Amino acid sequence: MTVFAASSLADSFTTLGKLFEKSHPGVTVTFSFLASPTLATQIRAGAPADVFVSASSKDMYGASARAPIYQDLISNRVVLAVPIKNPYKIAAIKDLDKAGVKWIQCAPELPCGSAADAALMSNGSVKSKPASLEPKASGVIAKLMQGEVDAAIVYHTDVVKNHKLLKEIEFSDRFTSSTRYLIAIISDGKQKVLARTFVDFIKSSQSISFLRRSGFGITS
Repeated sequence: MTVFAASSLADSFTTLGKLFEKSHPGVTVTFSFLASPTLATQIRAGAPADVFVSASSKDMYGASARAPIYQDLISNRVVLAVPIKNPYKIAAIKDLDKAGVKWIQCAPELPCGSAADAALMSNGSVKSKPASLEPKASGVIAKLMQGEVDAAIVYHTDVVKNHKLLKEIEFSDRFTSSTRYLIAIISDGKQKVLARTFVDFIKSSQSISFLRRSGFGITS
């Protein structure tokens, strides 16, 4: 079974995939973790897949010819993350304007990028520009963890995973800084029965509890 899932789900869904395989002997779950727009494009082009998990409704709609029935799954939100050491003493969103601070975010066409843009706009206080616009959510957190930048707008779940090394600063508007994930079975997939079983497993109380501990919000 092949699952296309947003790159921000890589850690949590890899763990859940292993649990699913363990409870279904003989089953192998193959994941493709990429940016949601890229996955939607591949699905529209006919790429073989059984399940699609998108980090935005826009990209799920874009794949609706092959994923016509979708459900809300979980939510996430972007935050400003800084290292615990934090040499520039960044304590508020407006501190991104401090001289010398180098910060990054996702590209605007990505769910994490559009959420970052909306959150910054609602905050209305940042005049500086990001040093780069990354093509994947995972790339943003990687550069921050490697010390290439002083701050980054990342998902809350990234900070939860790296809570010993990072701290987060919330945007004032939780609504604009949030994104929701949707899940769908590919209508012409070769493993539709198994895909339904997998979706039910992902939406089970066990999986939802794990996702909540990982920092995701629950939408349904």
